[in-house]
Amino acid sequence: MTKQSSLQTIGYFGVFLTLGAVIASLGPTLPDLAANVGVGMAQIGVLFTARSFGYLTGSFFSGARYDKWPGHRLMGLLLLLAAGTMAVLPAIDLLALLAAAIFFVGFAQGGVDVGSNTLLVWVQRERPGPYLNAMYFFAGLGSFLAPLYLGRVSLARGYGGIALALLPVAAWFFLTPSPEIPAHVIDNETRLTNYPLFIGFAALAFLFVGVEVSYGGWIFTYFVSSGVGQAAAAYTLTSVFWLSVMFGRLASVLLAARFKPQTLVTIYLLGAVVSAGVMRFMAQYPVAVWVGSVGMGLSIAAIFPTTFSFVQSRIQISGKLNGIVWAAGSAGAMSLPWLIGQQIDRAGPLSMMMIIFVVWVLALAIFQWMLWTERRART
Repeated sequence: MTKQSSLQTIGYFGVFLTLGAVIASLGPTLPDLAANVGVGMAQIGVLFTARSFGYLTGSFFSGARYDKWPGHRLMGLLLLLAAGTMAVLPAIDLLALLAAAIFFVGFAQGGVDVGSNTLLVWVQRERPGPYLNAMYFFAGLGSFLAPLYLGRVSLARGYGGIALALLPVAAWFFLTPSPEIPAHVIDNETRLTNYPLFIGFAALAFLFVGVEVSYGGWIFTYFVSSGVGQAAAAYTLTSVFWLSVMFGRLASVLLAARFKPQTLVTIYLLGAVVSAGVMRFMAQYPVAVWVGSVGMGLSIAAIFPTTFSFVQSRIQISGKLNGIVWAAGSAGAMSLPWLIGQQIDRAGPLSMMMIIFVVWVLALAIFQWMLWTERRART
């Protein structure tokens, strides 16, 4: 690996560290944000929808542009947008204005997410799998640290600190050269040759991102509203979940070098089904939430990058295709948290775990279908 590619890769790790903090910041601060604008939990859940709609829009907007524009300049601008918007969130006292601001945070996140995944594959094109898993480890680290930090400072200081952390990362991208756009992308030679595999991947992105955002965003509320514990313990549980995500991604760097991606994805999905089942069907035992959260974090940890590694070894991934996948993920992040919020308000907190359990069973079925179509195509 050359010095330039090393600097580029460090930048992608850094942006995912801050991206993880931004993603994890919304869940623990929902009660404070709701108090600022004077609404309840059912209404404040619209922030998940606004952020995810921004994610979807940012993914679509940026996907094709990474195939044409210098990627690092675009990522630097998106990070500045995220920093400026995050800094003003605590001062907003109208729900509509808060949702609009959250939309722009999501827009920036979507663009940066697509860019990091696309550009890292272009930089590490020979063997991107371990680097993708390492990049997602840094997202887990940021998501673990954010709730611990937010639980110890005021809302304004918490969001202000995260906004400041985005600035040096933005500067890094303005100061480092963008990777070269591959020739097949410049020549517009990327053709989708395996539609079933790509459709399955987009469907899984919808479910994977939707569940991760839902669980990370609503576990704090679930823990408190179900009577399992108090808010102080809920902050700890949220960090424990993201800590397990972090360690799962760290372990995945080693696992990716020893096992086939399809084997790992199947194991991760089975672990997610079991973890959700423990929390749903053993809800009467408080320890089930802690055990299930750790299992959920370990299972979620590397499931997307490992699936991405599996698919990209069979399909040439351009920025445009990546944008479509992340748009599907954004749609999941927009709809599943909203659904869970509505069900918590109507049917009680336990409905959250039932929805997550069903989603993971469906994801396992879709991935097995993808493997079946692959085997059938080879015979």
